[in-house]
Amino acid sequence: MAGSLQDQLLGAGLIKAQDAKAIKTNKKKAEAKNRKNKVELDNEAAALAEKAREEQRLKSQALNEQQKQEKLQKEIAAQIKQIITSSSIFKGKGDNLVAYNFTDFNKVKSIYVTAKNHDLVARGRVAIARLNNDYYLIPAEAATKILERDEGSIVLLNDPKAQENEAIEDDPYADYQIPDDLMW
Repeated sequence: MAGSLQDQLLGAGLIKAQDAKAIKTNKKKAEAKNRKNKVELDNEAAALAEKAREEQRLKSQALNEQQKQEKLQKEIAAQIKQIITSSSIFKGKGDNLVAYNFTDFNKVKSIYVTAKNHDLVARGRVAIARLNNDYYLIPAEAATKILERDEGSIVLLNDPKAQENEAIEDDPYADYQIPDDLMW
């Protein structure tokens, strides 16, 4: 198919010869006016193309930002996993384990630890962290590093300063001895 679009449309009978002449004369008049006034014609196609490019650029930027956020979340999750696995404390083994109860997602959970670790968790020197629905004992220093990245991974970290303040307050039962076999 050779010839201009206008000739093809005329041949197909989609436009009339009179309409084609009117379009040609209007186009020639606009070009003459443009040369005379040195004003560029508004090219609608160029404006639409520029608008489409701008929309595509904004869409690409939003997609890139989303990908960056996903990558950052994956990096943080990998860092948390590495901190938990590298600083995990052995919970203990055998019959001398004691249950330490704590809440996670408003449910009471238990973890079996040695008496020494039970005391360290209660004092805030050891924290309980969650990784893939498993619970790990980690040092409080590692827990603070994890808290900087994601607060949801640390299930329990007791504040040792708050416990010192509670001990200082007037305790009406301070004179009474607590039995050794009583565990909370």
